[in-house]
This record gives sequence, structure tokens and C-alpha cells, in this order.
Amino acid sequence: MKHAAAIAQLEIHASNCDNNAAIQEREGEHESAAANRINAADYRQAIEALQAE
Repeated sequence: MKHAAAIAQLEIHASNCDNNAAIQEREGEHESAAANRINAADYRQAIEALQAE
């Protein structure tokens, strides 16, 4: 698959952002959690773009 290494790294980053957001929400850091959710969505959008090539 083309871009396999980049896609794998983006998937790791997206997962980390989701995990961090969950922790931050529990800790009351809602702005940081929201930023991490946005970042995760951006990573997933980049994954889709690379997979479409």
C-alpha cells in the first residue's frame, strides 16, 4: 500500500489524541480535550486523503 508508514503513524497519533482527550475530560480539562478531538479528526482526514491516492 502506498503511504503505509505515514498512515500507520497518523493512526497512532489519532489514537493517542483520543486517549488523551478521554483523560483530559475526566480531569476537567475540556478545552484541551476538545483540541485533541479536533486533532484526531484531522489525522483521520489525512489518512483518508492518503488512502485515496
